[in-house]
Amino acid sequence: MRSLERHRDVGAYALGVLDEADAFRFEDHLTECPRCAAQVTEFGPTARQLLLYRRATPRFVHPTAQPGPRLLERLAGEVTRRRRAGRRRTLFALAACAVLAVGG
Repeated sequence: MRSLERHRDVGAYALGVLDEADAFRFEDHLTECPRCAAQVTEFGPTARQLLLYRRATPRFVHPTAQPGPRLLERLAGEVTRRRRAGRRRTLFALAACAVLAVGG
């Protein structure tokens, strides 16, 4: 690793994607370069967020996966079912109010 490349490897080191030899060389560089050490510290929160994202994403979903052809139909069907259930609840509530009003 040449000296200019060492400065460019800050992000890769922070994400843990360098191989063992390059990581070892970069750690040696970190002891001598306060600028890179500060940048590694700055990458910490980003690396943690990416790790949390990776853990939250199901393993069977590829990051660039495309939706299936029937996804829109299933979503529209689900919205329709939920709206119908909401309308039914509203009608039952109105009927209950009418019964209470007539009975009272």
